Amino acid sequence: MKRKRADRPGWRRVKRMGYQEKWVEALSFTGYTVRLTLDEVTDPAFMPVGGKNLCVGDRGYVYLQYFPHGKPYAVTKMLNELGNTVQWYIDICKGHGKDQNGYLWYDDLYLDIVVLPDDSVYLLDQDELDEAMQRGIISGEDHRFACEVADGLMTEILAGKRDAFDFPNFFA
Repeated sequence: MKRKRADRPGWRRVKRMGYQEKWVEALSFTGYTVRLTLDEVTDPAFMPVGGKNLCVGDRGYVYLQYFPHGKPYAVTKMLNELGNTVQWYIDICKGHGKDQNGYLWYDDLYLDIVVLPDDSVYLLDQDELDEAMQRGIISGEDHRFACEVADGLMTEILAGKRDAFDFPNFFA
């Protein structure tokens, strides 16, 4: 399992970024939310999704990250330099919280869901999840858990229920 941090230390392409974090209790969302601004990058980051090569990181991009309280996933809404949504990237997690130094973390269970603005949905990294179980990095129980969470989210998303991932910008 990969423990990741919301402030993304060691991000190679990003030379300067802004970081804001807050706890939110609202009708639509309860949990931590983070706003990352990509202020200076060495070169753009691209990601192949659905036969397209999407630019998912460049100067002026904003990442709104959401860690819904009590939910086994984290959502990153990626906005381009014009403020348009590029994609929602959903990491299936075993958990998320804050460490003793105050850093917001999440335990990534490899499986991811991408939702594009045209409502197309993609399940990613099933092979990474399977390999992690085969190599003993995660248990069979963690593997089943990740698949069940992803299946449930995919069902909600495909049924048009955006409230599982499309949260308001609490920094606007």
